[in-house]
Amino acid sequence: MPGLPPGVTGVSVTEAVPLNTLLITVLTEGGTLAQTTCLITPPPPPPGPAWGTTYCAAFKDITPPSG
Repeated sequence: MPGLPPGVTGVSVTEAVPLNTLLITVLTEGGTLAQTTCLITPPPPPPGPAWGTTYCAAFKDITPPSG
């Protein structure tokens, strides 16, 4: 997937609004959070690795500032 951070240790997948979208959030071993959205319909995504690069936006860092 575009921009997947290295060292991912956790993944959360949530159906997002609009309901044809997945919200994918990852946590890295360094403690950063990154997020992307992936279109799932229409059209149906193809199987395999092309799915992520074709239907997902690049990951964006969403780590909250340390306080």
